[in-house]
Amino acid sequence: MLTSSDVRIDGGRVMQRLQELACVGRDPRGGLSRFAFTPEHAEACHLVAGWMAEAGLQPFLDPAGNLVGISDRAAALPAIGVGSHLDTVPMAGSFDGALGVVGAVECAQSLRDADRALTRPFAALAFAEEEGNTFGIGCLTSRVLVGELPPDRMACILDRQGRSLAQRIREWACPLPRREAPAIAAYLELHIEQGPRLEADGHQVAAVSAIAGIYRATVTFRGEANHAGTTPMALRRDALWGAAKLILKVRRAALRTGGEAVATVGQIEVTPGSTNVIPGLTRMRVEVRSGAADCLEEIRKTVEVEAERVAAEFGLTAEASPWDRMPPVPLDEGIRSLVMAAAQCRGLGAIEMPSWAGHDAKILAPHVPTGMVFVPSLRGFSHSPHEHTDPKHVAAGVQVLLDTLLAVDRRLAVA
Repeated sequence: MLTSSDVRIDGGRVMQRLQELACVGRDPRGGLSRFAFTPEHAEACHLVAGWMAEAGLQPFLDPAGNLVGISDRAAALPAIGVGSHLDTVPMAGSFDGALGVVGAVECAQSLRDADRALTRPFAALAFAEEEGNTFGIGCLTSRVLVGELPPDRMACILDRQGRSLAQRIREWACPLPRREAPAIAAYLELHIEQGPRLEADGHQVAAVSAIAGIYRATVTFRGEANHAGTTPMALRRDALWGAAKLILKVRRAALRTGGEAVATVGQIEVTPGSTNVIPGLTRMRVEVRSGAADCLEEIRKTVEVEAERVAAEFGLTAEASPWDRMPPVPLDEGIRSLVMAAAQCRGLGAIEMPSWAGHDAKILAPHVPTGMVFVPSLRGFSHSPHEHTDPKHVAAGVQVLLDTLLAVDRRLAVA
């Protein structure tokens, strides 16, 4: 049975470091704009590398540009990785990604302060391009770490200026040693929820059960463009009527899941797009997210069936493009139980829940046992300067992260 460890984190130190990191990449419009392989990213890496060194870790950059701080204990064994990312979206908040990185360093620092050592190496990880702002590919550098993107592909992935990932890393002025990343035995990530559920329900932490899958497709309705003033309503074949009705059906389909799925139409194109012309064509982009594969499939079928019904009702034709499918990724059940037990031992209110956003943990989970700890987001804000998490929840999350790390290390030692 898991019992609380006697190693305590320093919540004040965590908040102070989050505040220091939030000074790097300040956007004059508000929030942070700290993109991968920029001077601001290099400054953030230099700052965090200094904290890593204070915690007894050896900081370096791996071939993908990820910042790694590695302990030198039992170096022949694969390491337990703990971390998140340092890059941000434009005008971001101070917690997304940063909390997981600072939390990882705090785990190492607290263990050192308590003169405690793990049975295998510890690796604090700060991924470089999770948000995908520089190259348009989310979780790019964690994909390199696990081998999903082999090194020879790095010369083929281009940014908006046509520079390759390999070139950007090579030319990036970040004065840290460069070496190969360690092998990873398990991975833990602390993150803000980026949603309102924990705060609304009064819970302090969550063990993430799965990272939601995403289905996306474009639905096109074709009608007949005609004069908006002279064409009687009964004779119109208005493509926008079809899109409008399908949007509401998408909403109802998600509501019927009872919270198991969310669905969004975030893009719509109307042609010819003139005030005095009846729309002859509309294209709408449907996105569905769920931690349950059956929910994704049910809504996919609903969208396709209802598109045909709506088209017939208004005298249109409908076509759905092939669905871009990213199935849900379950996280490790054993680690999830350790997170819940750690929270219980600390007297914290905790639940299990899926993550509706993607994370580097989603990339590592198919390769190594992976777990995530969530803490509340004030009013659900994320990717916004309004992003905030109460310091007491920050401290609770980092403590549960550390307790889970120690429990994972014990399990690996006897495996």
